[in-house]
Amino acid sequence: MTPFTKQTLKSALTAKLMLNFGKTPEEATNQEMMKASALVLRDVMAIRGVETNKETRREHKKQVHYLSLEFLMGRSLMKNAYNLEVLPQLKEALEELGFKAADIFELEPDAGLGNGGLGRLAACYLDSMTTLDIPATGYSICYELGIFKQKIVEGQQVELPDNWKDLGAAWLMPKPAETQEVRFGGTVREFWDNGHLHIVNEDATVVQAVPCDMEIAGYGTEHVNVLRLWDARSTQPVDMSLFSRGEYLKAAEDEAMAETIAKVLYPEDNHLEGKSLRLKQQYFFVSATLQSIAAKHTELYGTMKNFHEKNVIQINDTHPALVIPELMRILIDDAGMDWDEAWDITTRSCLLYTSDAADE
Repeated sequence: MTPFTKQTLKSALTAKLMLNFGKTPEEATNQEMMKASALVLRDVMAIRGVETNKETRREHKKQVHYLSLEFLMGRSLMKNAYNLEVLPQLKEALEELGFKAADIFELEPDAGLGNGGLGRLAACYLDSMTTLDIPATGYSICYELGIFKQKIVEGQQVELPDNWKDLGAAWLMPKPAETQEVRFGGTVREFWDNGHLHIVNEDATVVQAVPCDMEIAGYGTEHVNVLRLWDARSTQPVDMSLFSRGEYLKAAEDEAMAETIAKVLYPEDNHLEGKSLRLKQQYFFVSATLQSIAAKHTELYGTMKNFHEKNVIQINDTHPALVIPELMRILIDDAGMDWDEAWDITTRSCLLYTSDAADE
């Protein structure tokens, strides 16, 4: 790839402003320039990511899958520019286009994907693996509002929504073609065929898991990994029969319930509804993640019998612990394995666990 100079960055930023916002640099706001800067760097990482993925598949490299309910990524603009070794050029380009580089960097919000030490640990692991050229993917939920913004009013904490996506969404690449379906509730029907027990989940509530990928650049390398964030969508956004009768809120009930899963990080769980939502969040991102990994593995190798040879699953704290029974379900129900074979593959794939001791 052609190295970025100050002039090429100025041209790229100007083009992004015109194509995405219909404005020249003289007309653009700081917010629009921040998004344009993110999009320029995202394009670079996306191209490198394609090459990284091709190399990983061509050489059949073993891949790390890091599951964590949170990733405290921080601000990405300055970090990515530094890792791509274009930070000085970007600062100069912004200044010559009439913007204060420090103001643009300061404008970016922290991605509302993490809270504390556990999330920072996950982010550091992902950054480090990328710099070390280790094929790795992080998995979590694409929280709409993060955890919350804190405000003190008359000595009391007041929680406000953290609308980080207003600017932060510039880093996300939706991949609707790789949407997975996660099933909640329903009934289980069993039947035997050709000597095998088959399990069918019927009348379940289905929630779509739509992946939004955030490219992760390593320092001093063209290797790029991905943080895959799952957004929750209803399979039926609006019940048109109810809507036509004027029952507007009830018509959108399924959509609202599905989107609640990806609404906030760590919802209050001092009541039954909160406990239920947290469990749904954990199963939602675990199931979507394993379905995605299994589909890609089967596409490449045609079998799940060598799954443990090409994949290792890292569980960050107890939140993704459902990965173990869910992988067993996929291997037995979908891949047709018996219990002993499925258990052997599972124990040889899900071997690693990390925890932030400071949070314990």
